[in-house]
Amino acid sequence: MLSLLVCLMFTGCSNSETNSTSRGLTDFAHIEEEYLATIDSLNWPDGIALPDKLEDEDTGASFQVGYGETRASYLWEYSWMKEWLDTYNTDPERAEKALEELEKAFDMPYMGIDRCDDATRNYLRENIDKAKLGDPSGFTESIRANYAN
Repeated sequence: MLSLLVCLMFTGCSNSETNSTSRGLTDFAHIEEEYLATIDSLNWPDGIALPDKLEDEDTGASFQVGYGETRASYLWEYSWMKEWLDTYNTDPERAEKALEELEKAFDMPYMGIDRCDDATRNYLRENIDKAKLGDPSGFTESIRANYAN
């Protein structure tokens, strides 16, 4: 019984596929393609300048499939938080649109249980709820902690 359990553990952990439906390892070219395809597929605030390549990564490293999509999703999240912060006092319609977009995060792959923990999802939920009440502190803190250089 023990040897069967050990065998099943190793079989379950083994994953040599690197297509977009698996979570195996891949190269920089794949994650950059994933990143740019995800950027093209998402809605963005008006006037934002979107990147045309993935920067600040070791191009010779291996990456988990999905990493490019996750990076693009975090850029998307940041952009909509920033949009809300820039407009909540001056343009209520744009601010509302930002919150509507951020609500979509919970159905996106980067917030899935295989990429994100409950605390991170709860943190975003709490910050969106604060923003709905007109409180910018959650988004401000999140940007300062996660996106400031």
